[in-house]
Amino acid sequence: MAEAPAALDTRKLIAIVEDDASLANMFCETLELGGQWRTHIFSDGQSAKDKLPEIGANVILLDVGLPSLDGASLYKILRGHSKTKSTPIIVITGSYDWELHRMGLHTGILLQKPFAVQELLRIIEALLS
Repeated sequence: MAEAPAALDTRKLIAIVEDDASLANMFCETLELGGQWRTHIFSDGQSAKDKLPEIGANVILLDVGLPSLDGASLYKILRGHSKTKSTPIIVITGSYDWELHRMGLHTGILLQKPFAVQELLRIIEALLS
């Protein structure tokens, strides 16, 4: 069966900004499993910066350690952009709170690695309900 074009697809879009391909694919497979969400993966900060405002994501999963533009800088850029300033961003990191504070990253939703996938799903469901 052919997949519906994105323009006709009413499922919520979750953007995944993660440079670890295996982790990004795991997120993608897990989130698309129930069929209620669709995903778009960005493997570096610069491509996410350039394209995220235009794709209309409902939620953004953002890794802090990214090539070409780090996640902390991308977070600040997204919060300052009119099209993404109110989009929920879930920051995923292995860093400690003091490291994030040093980077100037003050986020509302933070998942520290390692985390249970069920925890991520609960947060996304709460944000999209």
